[in-house]
Amino acid sequence: MRAAIVLLANAPIQNFIRRIVFELNTKYQVPFYASLLPAHVSLKQPFAFEDMDVLEKAFDALAARTAPFDLQLDRFYCEEWAGSGILGLNVVETPALRGLHNQLNDELSRLFKDTRAAHDGSEYHFHMTIELGKVAGANPFQAYFDGLADHQVNITYTVKELALFYYTDEANRGGTFINYRVMTLGGST
Repeated sequence: MRAAIVLLANAPIQNFIRRIVFELNTKYQVPFYASLLPAHVSLKQPFAFEDMDVLEKAFDALAARTAPFDLQLDRFYCEEWAGSGILGLNVVETPALRGLHNQLNDELSRLFKDTRAAHDGSEYHFHMTIELGKVAGANPFQAYFDGLADHQVNITYTVKELALFYYTDEANRGGTFINYRVMTLGGST
């Protein structure tokens, strides 16, 4: 079993992201993949765990003790990784965000055997993926990115929800992951 723990985007950002996904699909025939999950910023990329009850308890405790906080998205980015194109938004890192990531890694490592993730630790780059997919030939993500009049955005929102995603396989194939649980951050309404 594998899971990821993420900060959910608010409704206006969900709608902004989904409009771009729609444009990628209708203009470049990009199939839906990352957009099958709600728009989010990962605190912990997919990791292995042994007991859902233990994970739920830790997840609920994290949500309860984490106060809502502001998160800033400052620019579009596009890159290729392992044969896939990725279009996303950069998250401006803060000491509080990095601290939450590090705390989560520490706590999970004490609860489960091996919680290492492909992208993790001090080198992890916080971002909000818009969409991603395999690239064979022309890169539709790069084409969309190159067609933007401005790569800068100035979006700040207050994070109020934490989500737990569940994955059934190592390959993260479409149809093998769900938004399993959502909790409101402590003190938010």
